[in-house]
Amino acid sequence: MFTHKIPFQLHILAACIVTAFSSHTLAEVKISYGVPEGFSTVEMDNTAKYVATYNGKTLPGFISYSVSGNALVFDARQYADNGIDAEDRRVIEEVLSKIDYKQCKEGCDLKVADHYVTLDKARRTLKILSTREDFLAPDTTWGLINNQSLDMRGSSESYSAFNLNGTTWLGLPGRSFGYMNWYANRSQNRGQSSRDQGVSSYYLQKNFADTYVRAGKQNSIDYGSGSVSTVLSPSFDQFITLGSQDYMRSDRDVGSLVLFSTAEGNYEFYRNGRLILKRPAILGRNEVSFMDLPGGYYPVEIRLVDRNGNLISEQTQDINNLNFGGANSWRVTAGQDMDEGGQLLEAAISRNMSQFYLNAAAVSGEDSDWASEVNVTRPSSFGTLSVDPTVGVLSGENGTGGYFNLSMNDPVLGNLMLSRYQNTDVSRFYYGTPSSSLSYSRNIAGVTLGYNYRDYGRGETQQLEARWNYKPNGLWSTFALGVQKANAMPGDSDYTVYLNMTWMLDKSQASVRAAQYGGKTQLSGDYRKDYDDNFGTTSTGVTVSRVDSTNSFNAYGSRAGTRGDASLNLGHSDSASNVDFNYRGMFAANADGIALGRYSNGSAMLLQTPALGETPYGFKVEGQPVAGDGTYAVPVNQYSDVPFARVSSDSENMDMNIEVPANIIRAHPGQVYNAKAKVDINMVYSGILVDAAGKPVGGTIHETGDTAYANGLFSISSKAVLANISVEGAGGRYTCDLSKPVQPSHYLCK
Repeated sequence: MFTHKIPFQLHILAACIVTAFSSHTLAEVKISYGVPEGFSTVEMDNTAKYVATYNGKTLPGFISYSVSGNALVFDARQYADNGIDAEDRRVIEEVLSKIDYKQCKEGCDLKVADHYVTLDKARRTLKILSTREDFLAPDTTWGLINNQSLDMRGSSESYSAFNLNGTTWLGLPGRSFGYMNWYANRSQNRGQSSRDQGVSSYYLQKNFADTYVRAGKQNSIDYGSGSVSTVLSPSFDQFITLGSQDYMRSDRDVGSLVLFSTAEGNYEFYRNGRLILKRPAILGRNEVSFMDLPGGYYPVEIRLVDRNGNLISEQTQDINNLNFGGANSWRVTAGQDMDEGGQLLEAAISRNMSQFYLNAAAVSGEDSDWASEVNVTRPSSFGTLSVDPTVGVLSGENGTGGYFNLSMNDPVLGNLMLSRYQNTDVSRFYYGTPSSSLSYSRNIAGVTLGYNYRDYGRGETQQLEARWNYKPNGLWSTFALGVQKANAMPGDSDYTVYLNMTWMLDKSQASVRAAQYGGKTQLSGDYRKDYDDNFGTTSTGVTVSRVDSTNSFNAYGSRAGTRGDASLNLGHSDSASNVDFNYRGMFAANADGIALGRYSNGSAMLLQTPALGETPYGFKVEGQPVAGDGTYAVPVNQYSDVPFARVSSDSENMDMNIEVPANIIRAHPGQVYNAKAKVDINMVYSGILVDAAGKPVGGTIHETGDTAYANGLFSISSKAVLANISVEGAGGRYTCDLSKPVQPSHYLCK
């Protein structure tokens, strides 16, 4: 039982929440499917089959078009044998009979027979709902998904570091799941060692039709990017939350943090003393995506460490990573304060007020500690100009403050982002510092001019940059010339002048970077080559740099493949040698198996691919590479629908028709869905057949009935992989090996 005084501000918020409950029927979710961008108009033929759902339940057989009946039909016996009762079959049949299939050129949204129908011919899906509400309740079962990120580094200068962190989702029956965030860090540098490990967050969650209940431990450091709509984000040692499902589906924020590195090495991000992120640093300009950082508005300590473990610089910056606009949502949380102990109550609400978005939150603790916040955003458009202003007011036991954010985008006038946070030290629940930031960029005559200004109360940074592209004869060139003014070490100049140049041709890229900083001249060069195959992408490269009289050389390789992403770097400088290894991936398991894959955000598909003889092959599913004759874990976005998975293949010698019917409705966290790929191939073999002496072989090809001409030239098509073919000619019967040519387009016959 939580008993303490609730300040007046919380009564206001409580009234807002009551309003949210009472007006729930006004919170309508409208789903509209169109033709995917980049696709031409799609008119499916009469043999097209559709994966169908009825009130969120996947129907046990395809729905197809009957030419004779001029209507969509299904196999009633198959539906009956798989648990679809007579009344549901009658309703489905009535709805289908009233859909004018031919009038839906690419798809349509209809209301027929008091049901809402979405027909999408591009995705081959048909959805039938008895209500406009899009809250579906699919069945869930046991599943396990774990993301793991491993980073190991070492140097001959008595430096070593080991960082392991992961996120684990446990799928449960009844639309429930468990979540855990864990980490382990070790480092040793010249005789001094440190270690840090723990489970920072864990909870169980139960999803209902339009609400959820969550209980456990929640550290605000583990909040996902874009999931926070106010700056108030307390941490709970124990808690229970009741909230709306829309809060779980908030869009993720975008943007990046621009940093300037004076050495090759790594950026380490610390929040509240804990390492939360590590990213490679190249000499010069670096960008770190906000998608990789926790949501909210908070300070982080950023350390630049070279490859030998030496601390080059450190700075503290405020991260502005909020999501102001969204759908109607609310939540109420009661628990124990992680920082100070004692009872803690939090409530938050987001409302689409038609003319603007409203976000409000309040926190109340013991000893009369409290904080509240309200922000309003109004996205607007004026011709080609889009304007997105946000105004927020903060209050607490220490006073009142506020902030202002403005985003403007126009193809002619340019892009502007402006923010100011004032008097934000309002409570122990939020004690930010005053800050200002301004970013502006505009394209003038093919040159993008940009200006960045940051003032976080601990010093200011200004950057002016010009970027332009040049493409003579297919050689893509990018140039960036800039100057930066920032706080420097005592006795050093606080101005940096830099020039970055990059050239790209086919799969190769070369870069040269030069900078003048603190009285030091810095030069760096990099060459990288990418190799794409049916199973992923391999990159190799070298980097050389010179800072005054100090030289360094690094060789690296990386692989983004079917089982995750890995990279290895070997380096040597005038004083030491170094090595680092990084792996980032996922494993997923359910009752039917276990497999590795690339990093996921909580849901996955366990995909089985067939063997096609002894010929290896691969393709992409939902943008992720998989190979033949195996089981692979494919990431799936949380709460998304995947009737048919998107597939693509870049094979040069194999024409493949691939279908992956996934039948996933509202992919819940922790759920691992089974799917099997259907692969139909058409192999094309062509070239010249020769014997051991190099003479041409001609005759009739036994397997296909085609003819190989007297000069050995042949061309055949096969629905199966052919390792060998038999040729009956005037010189007798030959067996020709098609598995590999003895020279380009020449195949050996014996």
